Amino acid sequence: MEKQQTYITDTNSSDEIDLIELAKKLWAQRVFILKVAGIAAIVGLIVAFSIPKEFTTTVKMAPEGINTTKGGGMADLAALAGFDIGSSNNWEGINLTLYPDVIMSTPFMVELSQIPVQGADMDSTLTFYDYIDTQISSPWWSCIFKLPLKAVGWVASIGKKEESEPATINPYALSKKQSNILEGIKSRIAVSVDKKTGVITASATTQDPIVTATVADSMVNKLQEYIYKYRTEKAIRDLDFTQNMFDEAKQNYHDAQRKWAEAYDANRNIAKQSAQVDLTRLQNEQQLAFSVYNQMAQQLESAKIKVQEQTPCVTIIEPASIPVKKSNASKLVILIGFIFLGGCIAVGKILLPDFLTKKRDENSISQES
Repeated sequence: MEKQQTYITDTNSSDEIDLIELAKKLWAQRVFILKVAGIAAIVGLIVAFSIPKEFTTTVKMAPEGINTTKGGGMADLAALAGFDIGSSNNWEGINLTLYPDVIMSTPFMVELSQIPVQGADMDSTLTFYDYIDTQISSPWWSCIFKLPLKAVGWVASIGKKEESEPATINPYALSKKQSNILEGIKSRIAVSVDKKTGVITASATTQDPIVTATVADSMVNKLQEYIYKYRTEKAIRDLDFTQNMFDEAKQNYHDAQRKWAEAYDANRNIAKQSAQVDLTRLQNEQQLAFSVYNQMAQQLESAKIKVQEQTPCVTIIEPASIPVKKSNASKLVILIGFIFLGGCIAVGKILLPDFLTKKRDENSISQES
């Protein structure tokens, strides 16, 4: 027991002595540490000036939701407390949490890729698809990383007939290039939904502030159109059906009215009972046609009101604006990060061999004891 305590005391003493020796060793190697940090600073400057500027625009919107469940008050109280009770049933139409999936879907991306954009340094208007294809720049090292893949692709294409790019984008039959560009568009778009408040936050990131604002605004507008279409689709179909029935009932009423008038003019001075029976029958048909016509007119007005009720109100809380500051890390932050990383590498290179040697010695001593 005394031997173990003596060993622990000696170990603690050696640790204290090691801290002093560690500081002395680092001070003795300060020139080496400064050299490594200087090299890291140069690398950091090269990296900082090689990364293209990125600009991000954020838009916030709140679509109107209709509570269709009983006990909505309890759900509201639970939401205030941070709980979600049956939130998927409280929204008439598509669930809020599915909006990010809608925006990231291929048909939506294809539609978004065709919006016209023109940046500050662009001479003409391009589609967002062509902008991603021709105007986006990458760091120089990305070309180096892509060289092996390009070499493999070139070797694999030997002897194969080169396929021409289609003139239009078919979301159900994308070419390899179209798929890559659409993936690039997806990587520059982000959408999130706050389940408690129902606020949708959408952001777009490009290398031009004007293009960024244009893409964010178009993305929100197209999402609004989707929400309108989804929420009113059934009501509009019902309205079209009711409109057709109304037009048919109106035509039937006018035909019955004309037949009765023609029969009345032809038999006005005739006292035959058969003529009176025909007039009575035509008059009854006219009244029946008018009753149907009147009912369809009322249903048509109800269908129009239903469409208006189903049309959601989407409030833009924070509209798209042209960003002033870039969104990626500043050159100073990158420089400081590389200097810190270089310092850590230098310190590790100095201390790691002694640390490993010390661990081996301790393990051998403990085994002997």
